[in-house]
Amino acid sequence: MFKKIKKKVKEVATKFMADSGMREPIKDIFELGGVPAFNQFYYFGIFPWKYIYKGFYKPWHRVLSPTLKDPMRKRNIETMGIAKAVCAELAGLIWSEQCEVHVSSGKELGENETDPLDDYIQKVLKDNAFFTKMQEHIEQSLALGGGALKVWAEADHLDGKAVLGSEHIEIGYAMADQFVPTAWTNAKVTEGVFISREAKNGYYYTRLEWHKWNGTTYVVENELFRSEIKNIKNASGEVEPQDILGFRYPLQTIYPFLNESTSIEHVEDSLFYYYRTAIANNIDDNSPLGVSIYANALATLHALDVCYDSFVREFVLGKKRIIVPASAVRMVVDPETGERKRYFDANDEVYEALATDDIEQLKIHDNSVELRVEEHISAINAFLSTLCLQLGFSAGTFTFDKTQGLKTATEVISENSKTYKTIKSHQSQIKEAIEKMIKGIVNVADLYDIEYKGQRVGNMANDDLEIKVIFDDSILQDRQTNVNEGIVLVNNGLMSKLTYMEKVLGMTGEEALKEIEKIKKENQINTIAVDDFALGGEE
Repeated sequence: MFKKIKKKVKEVATKFMADSGMREPIKDIFELGGVPAFNQFYYFGIFPWKYIYKGFYKPWHRVLSPTLKDPMRKRNIETMGIAKAVCAELAGLIWSEQCEVHVSSGKELGENETDPLDDYIQKVLKDNAFFTKMQEHIEQSLALGGGALKVWAEADHLDGKAVLGSEHIEIGYAMADQFVPTAWTNAKVTEGVFISREAKNGYYYTRLEWHKWNGTTYVVENELFRSEIKNIKNASGEVEPQDILGFRYPLQTIYPFLNESTSIEHVEDSLFYYYRTAIANNIDDNSPLGVSIYANALATLHALDVCYDSFVREFVLGKKRIIVPASAVRMVVDPETGERKRYFDANDEVYEALATDDIEQLKIHDNSVELRVEEHISAINAFLSTLCLQLGFSAGTFTFDKTQGLKTATEVISENSKTYKTIKSHQSQIKEAIEKMIKGIVNVADLYDIEYKGQRVGNMANDDLEIKVIFDDSILQDRQTNVNEGIVLVNNGLMSKLTYMEKVLGMTGEEALKEIEKIKKENQINTIAVDDFALGGEE
């Protein structure tokens, strides 16, 4: 009873402080206790990378464009959107909907029996649109240097109460600007805070979800901040971004089903899984955070946008121009001001007598300039070649021409190429995060006694849990060549069938053993059939 009264008093006091503005608002998360001083890395790294990925970074793309009428006029330059394009291309090579994730519980199964734990994992992944969402998340993570996956149990609610037995697993996907690590060992992040924001009734509400360890107890804490939406415009008429946290606010006003603090026992690992790009952080080597794939290619990206803008404006500024004698231009009177103005009608084909007899004064001179199309294309391709080198792509991966614009190479990527090595490096980072996430799904399902087809998920698994992440390598290598090489190695006793099925065909150890047993039985049947045929059958 006392705890409820204390909580209510705290909520009223917090709400009063926020409404009255008696305290100074909190500017950002880095002003809070327990958060490392990563503000420089976020403000001068992650946030600019995000703007560049979205296609508009004000210091680059808003430039002075003076005219006689307005010497301070500004304009937005044309952009190629190359940052988005390279991240999307690499993400598509790393991950696709053809990728697979399988789990083997290590238990004995019948010949036609599927592993119930694997069936459950497939259901969870499908319910969370994992295979589609993951490619989007990888693309964003490549742009911002990393991302985090998290797992939790969600229950359905009826009349304000959780429905018993309705718990199901949810998977969350956080971009690098929505997550701040607070504790780590080497490159493994063990604690962190997730940031989510929504606008409602004229206010921004920012929820911070802290994941902490208190000894062997895993603690998840939630707190809410509120800031007023202020549409403050700058000198250019643009609404200034508003990223302040504001004042603490009672959590239950916006999230009635969330607890301020939840303690979880019997878990060995954190319930979130941060992964980073396979690139050394040369901006802050004391940070566990990763860097964008284009963090060291910003000058090249900027140069590409400058070249592309010049290329587009070449057609605007290079349009056909003629010099006409002033005496050959009609004078008209502005009906509103009465001012006489020169007027030229390009569609008027009627001959007019002009007040001159000098033929030289009537000559019209073509003053058009030659378009520098090839020069611009050559410059753009030169910068694209540099970009390929900086991003870990093979030379010629990205090219530009006047008929198709930006193009990407579509041929099969060989194992010796730079692109192949880059893809494999990123895949190893992602594979580890997915494996940890799958273990987290099983752990959370066990904690909440979630059942699948009448069985507790926790009882399906044992210590021999095997997780297999299979990437779609069809674009990376010639699959038929790999199959043929594997067959030669197996036939010559240089590779076992089990290894071949695991490495080349992507099976789990359990699946491979079952397949080998099937093959043995089929061979026995075929041998009996051949013997019967050779002996003339039964008499």
